Amino acid sequence: MTAGLVRIIVNPISGHGHDPHFLRDLVRHVSLRGFMVDVQRTEHRGHAARLARETPADARCVVSIGGDGTHSEVLSGLAGRAVPAAIVPSGTENVLAKTFGLGGTLRETVRLVQQGRPVALDLGLAGGTPFVMFSGVGFDALVTRDVHRKRNGPIMRAAYYGPTVRRWWTYGFPPITVRVDGRLLCDDAGMVFICNTPLYADGLRLGVLAAGDDGRLDVVCFRTRSRWHMLWHYVRARRGRHVDHPLVAYGQGRRIEVACESRPLPVQVDGDVAAETPLAYTVRPRAVRLLVRPEAVPGRTH
Repeated sequence: MTAGLVRIIVNPISGHGHDPHFLRDLVRHVSLRGFMVDVQRTEHRGHAARLARETPADARCVVSIGGDGTHSEVLSGLAGRAVPAAIVPSGTENVLAKTFGLGGTLRETVRLVQQGRPVALDLGLAGGTPFVMFSGVGFDALVTRDVHRKRNGPIMRAAYYGPTVRRWWTYGFPPITVRVDGRLLCDDAGMVFICNTPLYADGLRLGVLAAGDDGRLDVVCFRTRSRWHMLWHYVRARRGRHVDHPLVAYGQGRRIEVACESRPLPVQVDGDVAAETPLAYTVRPRAVRLLVRPEAVPGRTH
């Protein structure tokens, strides 16, 4: 029988990680509440998605312990299934946990397993690569690729500083063309972000109108021709004043096409480089289920 199964998927190198005492106590407390517990540790990229896919259909839930990349893999592995995920943030940014106000404490996690309310979320697709939160084209993806090429363990926020400054100094911001549901939104964007949920890294609320369950993706196009333009956009975004500026184009739709005539540009999804332009984004409405606190307001993210 697996009706009471809780599968725990742990990424041992994600962010600061959790000490073994947390995992030991989580297993003990969940077991005391009558659930069977199965602990699986990821070994390589894509492993968390496979472990989630292989979870029995009548399991109570999958607990994902890791950073945003791990949570994204777990949720994408559960796409189209009734099994929900409970997340424990132990990464660098923990965007998904912040979006839903989840702290990842032992008490909260046990409560999610036992009493959590499942909410349905859309799943974005960058070409064929799924994502839950966001995708970045060009500059953002180059920095992500630089960081991951040197990764040999947990990624701390400081690991992004050097690559960001180097790319900021040398990147030429080639113009990017974006079409939303067949209509031209922008043909001179320097940076493009596709959002399924509102938050991005560093606390930026780039997709201010994004809702993870509306069957649409949001796209933010920053018209940028120099490194100084980029800094200016960053300051406005920090203040939440970027969307209504004439140098920013914002759209929502079910199909978003991104292309750059001068050269292919890398694309990152949920913090991992996964594709290149030209690329079409689509959405699978309400394809995954996430456990939130039972008292959380339906339809509201933080």
